[in-house]
Amino acid sequence: MEVIPAIDIRGGRCARLFKGDYEQETVFDDDPVDAALRWLDMGAQRLHVIDLDGAKDGKRVNAETVRRVVNSVDVPVQMGGGIRTSEDAETVTQIGVDMVIFGTAAVENPDAVQASVEALGSDRICVSVDAKDGVVRTRGWLTETSLQALDLMHEMSQNRGVRNFIYTDTARDGTLSHPNFDAVGQVVSGIKLPVMVAGGIATVEDVVKLREIGAYGAITGMAIYTGSLDLAEAIRTISDLDHESPDRKTT
Repeated sequence: MEVIPAIDIRGGRCARLFKGDYEQETVFDDDPVDAALRWLDMGAQRLHVIDLDGAKDGKRVNAETVRRVVNSVDVPVQMGGGIRTSEDAETVTQIGVDMVIFGTAAVENPDAVQASVEALGSDRICVSVDAKDGVVRTRGWLTETSLQALDLMHEMSQNRGVRNFIYTDTARDGTLSHPNFDAVGQVVSGIKLPVMVAGGIATVEDVVKLREIGAYGAITGMAIYTGSLDLAEAIRTISDLDHESPDRKTT
């Protein structure tokens, strides 16, 4: 399992929101590149970058800042926020983004997700399912839909070719209140495809438990910015567990 630091960009700066509330913002770095390099120094092997303004406004607002982050690191970057069309997906891959994250478009423009899978390959497309009480939210988490998280995942995997997912409990994101492990377990067992998990992670123990449940990745933001979780320790702990696992893959 990967432990993946999150870099959320708003107004060109590295910020975190409390439960996705744009009125409850904390800026941690004026330059997101500084955050990216810090997490790399701690051993990060992948970065999770979100254009918060883009997620809300429906267009990529912080494109130049994202480009600078991608160009500053030598690890894969997965990026979302404001990606609504297959053309958007193509554009961000051209600047070096490794995996494109669709969120709102999975609900409002699923054909774009399918077109991107067909054009770029399923390994480069991810759908982020952001839910509160199991109900999917879109447009920067500001709009509630009538869809259940697992129903959307099944639609994306069975009919649109998606093979990678992120599941975020929006009620816990940025709260350090620990993940909703029961909900995560239901999603992981229900979809049986790689699922990265975000929302509520506060400690190394949380990350270990997500691994035990079967999460493919743990995306952490507020915890590493506040020091609640030591990223280097979390990465070492998971690496040690992976090496100790009797069913680990070998080459």
